[in-house]
Amino acid sequence: MAKIRFVCVWLPWWVVGVCGSYLLPQAGFLPWIGALFTLAILALWSGWQWCRCVCAICAGVLFALWRTDMVLQQQWPLIDKTKLQHVVIKVTDIPQQDKQRSRFVATVDLPNGQQQQWLLTDYTKQQWLPGSRWEIKVKVRAIIGETNKVGFNREAWALANHIGAMGTVVKGQRKALPASSGWQEILARWRLWCSARWQAQIQAYPQGVALLKALAVGEQSALPATAWQIFRPLGLNHLVSISGLHVGMLAMLAAWLCGKFLQYLPIRIHQPWIYTRCVAVLTAIVYSALAGFAVPTQRSMLMIIIVALTWRRGYLHAFQVWWLTIAIVLLYDPLAVLSIGFWLSFLLVAVLMWAGEGYGGSAKWRQIVQAQWAAGLASVVLVAFCFGSVPIISPLVNALAIPWFTLILVPLALLSLIVPVNTLRTFAAYLAEQTMQLLHWIADYAPEYYPAHAPLALWLLAAIAVLLLLLPRGWYLRPLCLLILLLLLSYRPPRPAQGEAIFRIWDVGQGLAVSISTAKHELLFDTGTAYAAQSALLPNLRAADIKQLDMLVLSHNDSDHDGGATLIKQYLQPRSIIAGQPKAYTFPVQLCRGGSNWQWDGVWFEFLNQPVAVKNGKNEYSCVLRVVSADKAVLITGDLGKKGERALLTAYGDNLFSQILVLGHHGSRNSSDINFIRTVAPQYAVASAGFANPYGHPHVEVMKLLTQQDITLLRTDHMGGMQTTLSARPLHWQPLQSFQPYWQRKPVSETSFQ
Repeated sequence: MAKIRFVCVWLPWWVVGVCGSYLLPQAGFLPWIGALFTLAILALWSGWQWCRCVCAICAGVLFALWRTDMVLQQQWPLIDKTKLQHVVIKVTDIPQQDKQRSRFVATVDLPNGQQQQWLLTDYTKQQWLPGSRWEIKVKVRAIIGETNKVGFNREAWALANHIGAMGTVVKGQRKALPASSGWQEILARWRLWCSARWQAQIQAYPQGVALLKALAVGEQSALPATAWQIFRPLGLNHLVSISGLHVGMLAMLAAWLCGKFLQYLPIRIHQPWIYTRCVAVLTAIVYSALAGFAVPTQRSMLMIIIVALTWRRGYLHAFQVWWLTIAIVLLYDPLAVLSIGFWLSFLLVAVLMWAGEGYGGSAKWRQIVQAQWAAGLASVVLVAFCFGSVPIISPLVNALAIPWFTLILVPLALLSLIVPVNTLRTFAAYLAEQTMQLLHWIADYAPEYYPAHAPLALWLLAAIAVLLLLLPRGWYLRPLCLLILLLLLSYRPPRPAQGEAIFRIWDVGQGLAVSISTAKHELLFDTGTAYAAQSALLPNLRAADIKQLDMLVLSHNDSDHDGGATLIKQYLQPRSIIAGQPKAYTFPVQLCRGGSNWQWDGVWFEFLNQPVAVKNGKNEYSCVLRVVSADKAVLITGDLGKKGERALLTAYGDNLFSQILVLGHHGSRNSSDINFIRTVAPQYAVASAGFANPYGHPHVEVMKLLTQQDITLLRTDHMGGMQTTLSARPLHWQPLQSFQPYWQRKPVSETSFQ
């Protein structure tokens, strides 16, 4: 018992070291080894308590650096192009399918004998059964995602899931090999068999069956994109998967049923708590297996096992169990720190325990209300920081949805898998379908608030304010805490001055999205693809406090330029929409006419595009926008080709001069005519392209031309999103994401490539 208490004293500091290691800008082992050795000697000699605490932190840092370095060594090399690779793969999980493609995780045997986990995409949507082995050809590349102020971090996701590369299966290039029969493959096939149990009900209740698959076997890809759009404003994303909440609640329900069963047995059971705890642990293990032992379920399973082993004899308090569970999770996989789910689940549990400290003797109804209040208040800060939104009615919806999902839908979904009665499965699918329809109706009226991304210091103050608000005493501090939360939610970043403009080029992968902000107006030029607009552009526009657009410009009808037009129109409600091909859209759009101009807040805007005769293709229809602020100018040409550039030269000549040129067609050699480049004479040329894109953008010929003309090339595929201010001051570029931890390869330097 003393040993357990001793471990719990030092574990928090070790956990702090592991978590804090992922904030380091450089991964150096020797300084931390030296610090650990020095502090250990000092602690033994002096007995100072703080030396021991710092020793534990150093040990945590070294452990995390060591384990992370092992994973980084298995990442695909940083090569600025896709590579055709002949490999042998083993499908390890249930494929995720949508209308365009099939995606699955596979263990790959490389020619050099190394093994990696790859995320593979098959656009022919062939069948990839879990456990099946194939000899295939893959176009593979390193996992380098979009880098902006906020949004999905693909590198962090890949490391947290131990994915070493992404690849596209070459059509018609696969050969079947003998299937694997390990326990992981058997588990995956069992999950696939469970998923197929509702096949008879899918026609009548498509959304209901999709929800049951997500709740029972963790098949979240079964839910359509429209379903996820309704879960966000309701704050229910955590319920529509096999989350830690479901595992814990189901284990508690199983333990309660076991206890009731033992009470009514005709014989006396000694120490019934042993049986109830064993049933709870077994339930958690089986349900986690149904989810494929996903990270959130692993955490809950470990916590339940630890509670079952220690709670009865009072070895550990609630927070000691919490710290011990985190330590075991990080000991097994320290890269779990890079998962948002890790922080959401553990921090929300901590908040609930923190809030319950002073209400243990209260009535049950008051404890339930207090728990809901604590979870809702903490979610305001956590969800706003992680996702940039605050679902206003989420606490109310969760208060009703949590018991419905965890006590009704989840047990019913599992029961319909166990009991071979088709009527029961139909009833479960019907209830799930009615649940989805009700959620759709509520989501249509659910308000959602999008706070601007505040400085880190204000987020930390808000987190402290939440903890103080949840204390049962200390009313005199609550007005100040509420004021801090109000400041967080009402924060507004500084606007440009009159006559100045902020020019931002967003990292949207292989596409284009540029925003220009003046003192009182907002313009967005192109949206990138539909996926990029949803995952990267829209969250970052909101984080920059861009809630509505004065103008949306769609250069031409191409998915990498206007794929997100419908989404941006729906959520940012532009006052006017201008396009190069207005007939391509179902909503009202005006034609961008060359020669039209206007002024916003002392900043000059003008369209320069000229009519060009083309037999086929649409790039030459691109809108051409020039923005002048103070003595600085920006020229944006969409996908305009050399023919359109020559037409601009004929019409405007030296008036095209601009300090910043957004290269046409992402830096393709079909654009950037040499005379056009010389006439514009930019100081900076910007290429918006995806990392290792299959088109080779920006092209080597264009880069050579820019070098010859002494023009600085800025690339979103290497540098991420960038911004500068157009004013009388010299141009100064800033990355939208200023901090780069050691494990993140983007922004990349030219010396990083292999």
